[in-house]
Amino acid sequence: MDEILWQEIMPWMVEIRRQIHQFPELGLDTPKTASRVEAALDELGIRHQRIIGSGVVGYLGPQNGEAILLRADMDGLPIEEKTGLPYASTIKGRMHACGHDAHTAMLLGAAYYLKRRERDLTHPVTLMFQPGEEGPGGALPMIKAGILDHPRVTRAVMTHVDSELPWGTIGLFSGPAMASPNDFKITIRGKGGHGAHPDKTVDAIIAATAIVQGCQTLVSREYDPTEPFVVTFGTIHGGYRENVIADEVELTGTIRILSPAEIERTLTRFTQFIEQLAAAYRTQATVEITRGYPPLVADAAFTDQVEAVLQQELGSDSVRRLPKPSMGAEDFAYIAEKVPATNLHVGVVGPEFVTGIHSAGFNLDERALITGAKAYAAVALYL
Repeated sequence: MDEILWQEIMPWMVEIRRQIHQFPELGLDTPKTASRVEAALDELGIRHQRIIGSGVVGYLGPQNGEAILLRADMDGLPIEEKTGLPYASTIKGRMHACGHDAHTAMLLGAAYYLKRRERDLTHPVTLMFQPGEEGPGGALPMIKAGILDHPRVTRAVMTHVDSELPWGTIGLFSGPAMASPNDFKITIRGKGGHGAHPDKTVDAIIAATAIVQGCQTLVSREYDPTEPFVVTFGTIHGGYRENVIADEVELTGTIRILSPAEIERTLTRFTQFIEQLAAAYRTQATVEITRGYPPLVADAAFTDQVEAVLQQELGSDSVRRLPKPSMGAEDFAYIAEKVPATNLHVGVVGPEFVTGIHSAGFNLDERALITGAKAYAAVALYL
C-alpha cells in the first residue's frame, strides 16, 4: 500500500471523526452526519445518493459486475459523555460511545484511498453509510431500498471497534459471531396489602425475585453448555413504600442467543417458564418479547479469504483470529443473511484508553483509524 498517501489521508480522517464526534445523532435520524459524509464524498469526487432518510450510498469502480459492500454505521448513543476531550460531544445526553464516528471516518478514509486507485478496481465497490444500528435498525430498510441490487452485491464487510484489542490489530471470527438480542418486559401481578399481614396478600416482589434467580437455570440446566446463551435482567420496578406489599412488579431485560436454530425454542421456553414460575407463587405474569436482530453469522470461506488479504497487506502480526464470539448484537446480520459477509474487529486500545464501548468514558486511540481504513481498502482491492 502507498504509505505516503495514507499519511495524507490520516489527518483528514481524524478531523472528520472529531467533527462527527462533537455532534452525535441517534437512531435513524442522522441528517447532519449524513450531510458531512456527503460533503466528504463530494470532495473526493465519488458519486453517491441517499436511499433512505439518512442512509448514504457511495459508488466506486466499474458500474457493472459483482460488487463488494463496505459498511459503516453513523449513529451515537443516549449517554452523557465524561471524557473531557477537547472535541467531546456538544449535545447533552448524547455521545459516540460505540465508535460509530470512527467507523464512518475509516470508511471515508478507505474511499479516499480507493478513489486514487480506482483504475485498479476490477469490480464495483458499494460504500454503505448506515444510520440506526443501535436501533431501530437501518440495515434492513437500506436492503429493502435496494442497496444490494444495483450493482449486485455478492460479498460484504463491516468494521467495529474492539475495546479488547490493541490499536494496530484486526480480529476476525467465523461462524456465528454475534448474538441475536431479544428484549423482554415481564409484568407480575399479585395482591397488595399491609406489610404486617403477608398472609392476606399475594406478594409480587417475592415472585419477581424467584423469577430473576430461576431464569438462570434456563442457562445452566436447559441449554447446551457449549452454546453461548445469556439472560440479563436490566431493570426491576415495583412497590410503594417499606410497609406495603407490592401488587405489581415490572422487569425488563435481554436474552442473547448465538445459534439461529435455537431462537424459537428458547423464547418459547422462556415465556412458558416465567408463566409457570409466577403461578407457583400465586401471581400472574405477562411476558412481552421484542424480537431483535438475527445472529451475525460470518461466512467461514469468505472470512478465510479476508484474513489472507489482510495478513498480506497489514502484516501477519496485525491480524488475529478471535478465540470466542461476542454476545453483542449487530444489524449487519441482515446483510450476512443475504451474501457472504464478515466483521473486522478493529483494535482501539492505546495509552489513553480508560473504559470499553458503551460507557461515558470511552476514548479510542485514533491511530486505529488508519488500520480500519487500510483493511477496508485492502478487501476492496484484492478480493
